[in-house]
Amino acid sequence: MRSLLFFLSSFLFSIHVSSAQVGSPELGKDPVFVAVLSRRIMYPADAERSGVYAKIYAGFRIDKRGHIQDINILNPTKIGYGFERAVTNKLKSLPPLNPNYEGNYALPVTFALVDYTDRANVISPSGHLSNTYFKDRLLLSELKVIGSKTPIQKGNELAPYGRSVDH
Repeated sequence: MRSLLFFLSSFLFSIHVSSAQVGSPELGKDPVFVAVLSRRIMYPADAERSGVYAKIYAGFRIDKRGHIQDINILNPTKIGYGFERAVTNKLKSLPPLNPNYEGNYALPVTFALVDYTDRANVISPSGHLSNTYFKDRLLLSELKVIGSKTPIQKGNELAPYGRSVDH
């Protein structure tokens, strides 16, 4: 009887743990998360002055109280120019979210520049990371941050991922 109870309690616990690993797709539609974060993340001044652009993938967890925890950058290489800091600092400063969003997430943030010499064409990073970087995480919709400086030279992308990057 004890072994049956242990088995059932272990089974129920594993169901709860596995369901908490991947978050709710509704987070990407939450007005606090989307509106506040998109207004707070600014193009890093060093990157804008240098005319560089990049895509940062931030991983994080929302705990059972709605607090954002365990923020880390999922990109395989450090990008620099303040891109990582711009994303992580603003994720840390978000107010608590709905506890129903408990789970693990990956947020792609694209930092793009406007090329005013080419009909105000927006120059964005290309490609994406492989799904292996997002294991046990729900990939949210991309957040775009647009800088206002024309790039010094075309194709001044940091850590381009023209195709999926696998490890």
